[in-house]
Amino acid sequence: MSDVLAAATPKVPTPRARFWLRMFRNPLTVISMVWITMLLLAWLWPGLLAPHDPYAGDVSLTRTFEGPSWDHWLGTDGVGRDYYSRVIYGARFAVKSILVAMIVAVGIGVPVGLYSGWRGGRADRIIMWLNDVLFSLPIVLLAMAVIIILEPSLTSAMLGVGIAMATRFARLTRAVTLAEKEELYVDAARITGLSPATILRRYITPNLLPSLIVQIAIISGAVILIGATLSFLGIGAKLDDPDWGVMLARARFDFRLEGIWQIIPPGGALVLTVLAFNLFGDAIRDSLGRDVANNALTAVKHMALQPADQPHAAGAVLSIRDLDVEFPGPGGTASQVLSGVSLEVYPGETLGVVGESGSGKSMTMLSALGLTPAPGYLTRGSVSFDGRDVTHLSEQEWQQIRGRDIGVIFQEPVAALNPALKVGRQLMQALLIHTDISKPEARIRAAELLAEVRVPDPEWRLDQYPHEFSGGMAQRVGIAMALACEPRLLIADEPTTALDVTVQGEILDLLADIQDRHHMAVILITHDLGVIADAADRVLVMYAGQVVETAALASVFARPKHPYSRALLDTMPQSHGGHGDLPVIPGTVPSATAWPAGCRFAQRCEFATEQCRESVPPLESFGAETVRCIRHSEFAFGPGTKSHT
Repeated sequence: MSDVLAAATPKVPTPRARFWLRMFRNPLTVISMVWITMLLLAWLWPGLLAPHDPYAGDVSLTRTFEGPSWDHWLGTDGVGRDYYSRVIYGARFAVKSILVAMIVAVGIGVPVGLYSGWRGGRADRIIMWLNDVLFSLPIVLLAMAVIIILEPSLTSAMLGVGIAMATRFARLTRAVTLAEKEELYVDAARITGLSPATILRRYITPNLLPSLIVQIAIISGAVILIGATLSFLGIGAKLDDPDWGVMLARARFDFRLEGIWQIIPPGGALVLTVLAFNLFGDAIRDSLGRDVANNALTAVKHMALQPADQPHAAGAVLSIRDLDVEFPGPGGTASQVLSGVSLEVYPGETLGVVGESGSGKSMTMLSALGLTPAPGYLTRGSVSFDGRDVTHLSEQEWQQIRGRDIGVIFQEPVAALNPALKVGRQLMQALLIHTDISKPEARIRAAELLAEVRVPDPEWRLDQYPHEFSGGMAQRVGIAMALACEPRLLIADEPTTALDVTVQGEILDLLADIQDRHHMAVILITHDLGVIADAADRVLVMYAGQVVETAALASVFARPKHPYSRALLDTMPQSHGGHGDLPVIPGTVPSATAWPAGCRFAQRCEFATEQCRESVPPLESFGAETVRCIRHSEFAFGPGTKSHT
């Protein structure tokens, strides 16, 4: 069985392999990579490509300004030197320009940006003011200033260019540092006592590298162009050097008498090299980043899906059948994070989806709404909304449904609101997109929505920013945003987790009141059975990417059929009675990369047998109830039954 599953599992490329696949997908990118490779080869071993000495001329001056021939592929210049060899050796000056300028730019800009972004305050403002002053100066002017101080040479010119380019890298590095230092993992590192230097090196810099690589690739083209310009003006390479800028400077005096050919080889090499670096930088950016189709909240993988085995539930607002979702796993394999998930919710009903973290609750809802987090993808199943098959909708078609017919309440109320926009504007966005009302009418409706969710002084609060709201009030704003277009389905993903107990009760009462008035279907995702008991009509229990039990609320609480459901009930403080230690479920939810061969709960279940560990239990139906346990008929868990200690 495992061999069959392994054979049927599609091989998914690793992240590194996906990067190179994207790089080689575009023919222009491949051409740019070949050109840059030739440039590096000309820098390291120019003698392999150039048949003549680029400095050796014709002493007799009888072979000057010759056209292309077998002996001189690109002809000769005014003193009889091989033009092809000079163009090849010119690559050495181009690469030297990049190395000198980038070493200076990165060596100065990155540490300055790291320090400025991490330190903040007055030091940050002073450093950025000085950086902006340097940024505003012309690059050529800075290069000339360094040449005056040192000596006229290409190296001196590139030192000046590097100082000018350091301002670009300082800006980039500071922006990344400001964003990363606010992350929770950085706070955790600081709490553990790591020094700022260690945090910057281990936590900030790795996240800076992708942007840094793209910036270097794109700016390298500009550096070559600036270096050639300085040499053209006579303040870069020496007048006898085989530098492309020097060759163009000499050609401008010769083309009136000898024709335009002397301009074409060095000019073409310069243009193609700059273009190659720009294309290469764009390709790295696109391959490392995520475009619209691969964004974490807009990943819609259009591929041939295996059809669902079950028909959709008649009359359901949302019906999901046999949903499988996979993610790329280690070694190029795929890990199935959702396996055959099916559920339905009807108008006016609240379906409670419960399970530990990692059970697949939120993943199920995101995948059903066409928001499978990248790089995940659907492999089987079907989704129906309001009687319409929405499994294969495009992102544009989904945009007409999300926000208008389906509303979502997120777990972190403050994080779900844009801190840069006033609350009123955020409430008005969905109304202006999905309805035909004017801005004044949308503002009136936004105030009505705040009043409906019991926010005091709604007109005044419209002009406030999210940070001016408490957690409970911010969650009310999130509910108002989800209800803006009176959706038929409301998905509440852990809506009370970040709130204190008193506010939790208020939010649940508010949701119930709004549901009664609008006759909405509600899917309530939570790990707290106490919340389920207060708000749900039916309960769906998930574990390790599978549905293990579905039943009416009273049935699950009175006589659960699955040991996991019973274990969750046992861990509720209300079931404890205040005597002894609070029961816990031993172990943790297994990783999707290592699902057990049989029942996925068997390793944590005290009732598991050898058959449970070897055979995959099917999801059996009993009228409106389902259970995934081969031993469910052997025992019945009633009130007071303890399955775990």
